[in-house]
Amino acid sequence: MRFNRRAGDFVMRNMPLVALMVFALVLVLSPVLPASGSVQEDSGIKVYCNGDFRGSTAYIDPASGVGMLPLALIESLPGLRLNVRDNQAWFALNGRQLRTTVGSNAYTIDGQNKTWRCGLQPWRYGIAAPGRDLFEALGASVRWDGNERAIYIDALPPTPNAPENLSQASLPLRLAFIQNEQLWLLDASAPGTQPLPVPGRNIEQIIGWSRDGKWLAYLQRTSDDPFSGEKNLWVVSSDGQRRQCLDNLPLAYHTPVWSPTENIIAYQVQPENQADIQNIALRVAYQENGQWRYRELAKSGERSLGSGLAWFPDGQSLAVSWVHDKNNLPELSRIDLQGRACSLLVLPAALAGNYQDGMYIRDITGLKLSPDGRYLACFLGMNSASINADGMNLQIVDLQQRTLFPVGGALGYPEWVAWSPDSRAVAVILGGGREASIHKHLAIVQIGEDGFKVRELGETGRVDSRPIWAPDGSALYFSRGPESLAWEEEGRHQEAPVPGQQIFSRRAEQAQSLSGPGEEQADYPLSLSPDGRYLVTQRLDYVDLGALHLMDLKNGQTLKFMDNLQAQPGYYGNYYPDGVSVYWME
Repeated sequence: MRFNRRAGDFVMRNMPLVALMVFALVLVLSPVLPASGSVQEDSGIKVYCNGDFRGSTAYIDPASGVGMLPLALIESLPGLRLNVRDNQAWFALNGRQLRTTVGSNAYTIDGQNKTWRCGLQPWRYGIAAPGRDLFEALGASVRWDGNERAIYIDALPPTPNAPENLSQASLPLRLAFIQNEQLWLLDASAPGTQPLPVPGRNIEQIIGWSRDGKWLAYLQRTSDDPFSGEKNLWVVSSDGQRRQCLDNLPLAYHTPVWSPTENIIAYQVQPENQADIQNIALRVAYQENGQWRYRELAKSGERSLGSGLAWFPDGQSLAVSWVHDKNNLPELSRIDLQGRACSLLVLPAALAGNYQDGMYIRDITGLKLSPDGRYLACFLGMNSASINADGMNLQIVDLQQRTLFPVGGALGYPEWVAWSPDSRAVAVILGGGREASIHKHLAIVQIGEDGFKVRELGETGRVDSRPIWAPDGSALYFSRGPESLAWEEEGRHQEAPVPGQQIFSRRAEQAQSLSGPGEEQADYPLSLSPDGRYLVTQRLDYVDLGALHLMDLKNGQTLKFMDNLQAQPGYYGNYYPDGVSVYWME
């Protein structure tokens, strides 16, 4: 059964008078939740979890009079874990575990067999659970408000576990990660050192470490609203003692990038008057006399800067994009640190589309330059966010010849594009469709004297992600697992999206598995050490929770060093923006 995401928003109106009368009688008989029978399903009941409104699709079971809660309304309750697979249901909250079967009145709580008046049952949009009986069994309180026709569930939010370094050994890395919207730093090179929290809340995204590892850049929301679009760029020293907001203006795009050669970071901001969203400025922040300062390299004038932003390997200039408007085609430019610009490529009109037609290529985004600076991988973004979510056209630009090579359709994730150290190949993940857990396959674009060739390396029924090259180009690491959309099903949204996914190493045309997760776990490669010996991996137990491991590729040993670490699921569960950033110590 597929979960209907809109189910939680449906409100049933126009209830028959008979149902209203029976419902009123039920309220008199049971002040907490209706418990006597009604002649038909009474729907449109609101649900609140810890004071937060979840929806109004709860209803009363007509046979038992029990208030039934759709799983869609309760599955994100803090601390609640649930899974429904093959009609077998499992719930955990407050240290208690409950198991039952959909359609059965029997259940087991902490090993004891019991019955309830009405068990889990299918309803018109999915699966519903008995509200009072389920949550009281799990140690939460439930109350009924007849005037408001609302069910209130009150469960103490779990005490957040402080992240812990499990290893007593010295590890050659410095780590940054986000836990409960707070930034944490760990210098794992000192045995037994524990992570330190960085002051400040509402941390949204880690940008990464500076070239020398002394500074970490990250994005912080300007409000408590998680849907607020305004974010500022911050840096913090590696010891967590010094932090600074680099610019008072909010970021225009969330694509800041560190220079590959020194402690300079490039970013785009938008004016305080957000109504003029086209007026974007390109700036770089740098240190001067111990303070962070910034200067402007370019700004939108007759045309607007796009989201494309990448450093050339020498750290002396940047590749930027300009958006398609009524007078200009999409364009790539090179801008040096003095603000001098030259054109790299204007997208041909036949490829860009007609601005007047209302559907066209708006921006060249996700820029990834080859190590030698000659080639540029990029995505052609339409002027439609929903279309881009289904995939974009991946291109390779030969900046010397000013030519384009179309690679194929792909999700617009720069993390899924990896250049080989010699710039003669680029590993990519190809495939359309917004569900990243199916139809996504590894490919290598090889660059030779006779041009570009695409080699498909995927396997039927398997899905790939996150390619990483060894520093000497001798191996390609990536994750691969069975294609799956099970995570979309009702009651399974908390599962790891690709259960059984493993990490592979491809050498000499052969792919070898390097990890052995459980059948409900999924492994992802995160970061490879500069000497190619160590690989930090993430093992997911749930879509949003897992552990970090350090894999020694020389002797095959794996060390688990962080547990209960929150993951940052991106779109559709299989892609993980880096909620963890690794800096390798020499």
